Amino acid sequence: MTILCRAIRVGLAALAFGAVQADAARAQSPRAAWNSGTPGEPVLTVRRLAPQFWVIRQSKLSNAEAPFIYLVAGKTRALLLDTGAEPASGTRLPLRELVDSLLRTVAARPRDASLPLVVAHSHAHRDHRFLDSAFATRPATTVVEASVGAIQQAFGIAQWPDGEGSLDLGGRRLTVLPTPGHEPLHLMFHDAATGTLLSGDMLYPGLLTVRDPVAFAASAQRLAAYARTHHIAAILGAHVEMTATPRLMYPLGTVRQSHEHPLALTPRAIAELATATASLDDFLADDVHAEFIIGRVSAPSTDPPSTHGMLLVGRERLWLSHLPMFRTPHNYQLIFEGALPDETLALYRADAAAHPDAMYTVEPTGRWVLPTTVKPGATFEARLYRGHFERGGVMLVARATITVRQLVTFRRFTPGRVRDANAWIAFGDRTERYLAHRIEGPPDVDQLVQLCAGSARAVGRDISLAVRDTLSAGDGTRAGRVCRVIYTERSDLAH
Repeated sequence: MTILCRAIRVGLAALAFGAVQADAARAQSPRAAWNSGTPGEPVLTVRRLAPQFWVIRQSKLSNAEAPFIYLVAGKTRALLLDTGAEPASGTRLPLRELVDSLLRTVAARPRDASLPLVVAHSHAHRDHRFLDSAFATRPATTVVEASVGAIQQAFGIAQWPDGEGSLDLGGRRLTVLPTPGHEPLHLMFHDAATGTLLSGDMLYPGLLTVRDPVAFAASAQRLAAYARTHHIAAILGAHVEMTATPRLMYPLGTVRQSHEHPLALTPRAIAELATATASLDDFLADDVHAEFIIGRVSAPSTDPPSTHGMLLVGRERLWLSHLPMFRTPHNYQLIFEGALPDETLALYRADAAAHPDAMYTVEPTGRWVLPTTVKPGATFEARLYRGHFERGGVMLVARATITVRQLVTFRRFTPGRVRDANAWIAFGDRTERYLAHRIEGPPDVDQLVQLCAGSARAVGRDISLAVRDTLSAGDGTRAGRVCRVIYTERSDLAH
């Protein structure tokens, strides 16, 4: 997330939280755009955020990742955070020359580019370390090794990952925060002088990829605790992947991002991330927010193939809810939007109109692994029933192809989690809205109800209704009034 470059462009612009001043005589318009994939743009664009604090972006034509790189200088030394991604073939990445030219502007002697430099990394992924070797030969420069021990020693972090470290640049001290979860060595840097948090790949306008959910959630909680006692004016991450439209991300690998989200996030994103990750557990569906999306890289499933029955609700849009148990391989809460072939859809709609109080279920015709099979765009074959397919339901279709459109929620039950009677998942649209009880652990209840028409809730958003763990027709909730109870089950969950 690639080819041609001319020179380094030194510009200025307004970030989300305020205007900045020109770096040099060749500074551009205050509204100059980032190098976000426009033909002919320079390979590196730099803006001065504050005195002795620069934001550098690698062009998307150079590498579609387009990482942001940060240079912060004090009186005695400077920090370079990340060294870029491998550029397209035939493209040069003149980062060392740029860094030296910027540091000359703050050196005691203008021609002296040897201000001591610490080269560190937000994390160890390759798109942030490409030019490490170019700085390894720079005088008075330390490139921090990618290991816990080296990071602890460089920044004085006594305990990993629960401790904090610091880097004294001379009249400017940065706080260093271990935040593993996206990657084991992930770090954030906080500059108290500007109130800026450099958040790497853990928090930025884009896809926040979680590789270790437990570590990521713990890092989010520590970050939120830190933010409550320290001034954070803006959060600057390592990429921009969101569009300017809330909840909409560019496809990964997009080269031209002409209407992208601003780089900076506000401090509320920290609290939002902490709240979201506290309840995601072992999740498989993307958790979509206005300014970022939390996604998961999962280890290959070890579940044995099995049959996974599901509820089917909705007439205009179709929604399927897995009928779970607490034992493997059925220990998942899964809700997704699906699609049926036109002929099957017409038959189902006609039957549902004739039986408005009936429930519908599907029984897959094959045995397969749930997290491997149910992904956006995937299909599977199933039988369609009016009623419960294991409890006397009437088969309507012997073989229907179901297509997975979007996941609402997909999470494995976490052992030891305490059930919450007030936790519900809202999904649907303005014409047909539903609530599903969020299932945690035994004893718990699987219930799905339909709400009366009214204002819509965000798809997949967990909400607290402050009610008991089951609802009845006519009950009022903060999400709306219950028109129909579609399904309630306790006994199968105990199996």
